Amino acid sequence: MHGWSADELGRQYPHLTMAEIHAALGYYFDHTEEIAGEIESELAHDERLRAGTSNHSFLIRLREKLRR
Repeated sequence: MHGWSADELGRQYPHLTMAEIHAALGYYFDHTEEIAGEIESELAHDERLRAGTSNHSFLIRLREKLRR
């Protein structure tokens, strides 16, 4: 979400209604730990798929950013 407000999300995603944006934000904030766990799991899966390659620094940086 890049730290965007609901209004900014509306500007960035004009096909969504403000009700949809607020519902999504509410769901996210009610399930933050679960969503973070799912993202972590997907990143770990991706990392396993990319094992052996030297270009996984992006995944490391993304994981560090998500942990903040």
